[in-house]
Amino acid sequence: MPADSGATLVYQCNDYRFVARPAADAIALWLDDGYTVLPRVPGASGTLYEEGDVAFWSKGDETILTVAGESFQNCHPDPARAPWEDARLRGVDFRGAGDSPAWYLEIQGERQLLFVAGEGMQRVLLTDPVAQAVGAGRIYQGMAGGHALRVEIVDERCTGVPGADTFPSRVVVTLDGVGYRGCGERLLNPWEDLE
Repeated sequence: MPADSGATLVYQCNDYRFVARPAADAIALWLDDGYTVLPRVPGASGTLYEEGDVAFWSKGDETILTVAGESFQNCHPDPARAPWEDARLRGVDFRGAGDSPAWYLEIQGERQLLFVAGEGMQRVLLTDPVAQAVGAGRIYQGMAGGHALRVEIVDERCTGVPGADTFPSRVVVTLDGVGYRGCGERLLNPWEDLE
């Protein structure tokens, strides 16, 4: 099996990127043209998942994806991008992150805003967040669990966060007077373009 069951993985091949989520007897794949689930099938060596004209094979550090007769070689996990794709698959609309110290932020529409820091020890959930447009960005603020939370997202190029060379947004989070700086991006639903 390519990794722990249920983990979201991002694979970067020579010229192709795809998302996978393995299970004990199947693997879910998000490809350019849609979503598919491949059952595990017996193979001579390694682990093979196959359905129709799509196959995912892995053995050790080697992974190959085949779609409609086209083989994508040299596929390797991209662990820095995995949290972003996992958030997208869970329906998160915007994700931000930073380090020194490490933190992340997830916004799901007008339903919730989650801020996590301190290796998961600090979690603040703001329900029904309302964005206020300010210049080239927006601000969310409110009280949650006795904590004052303010999030400013500015639509300007941002660098310095694992997961991409650049992001389209700069993010500043202030929790109880302590500031956290990082970058973020809007996450398009993987099914938006498929309808």
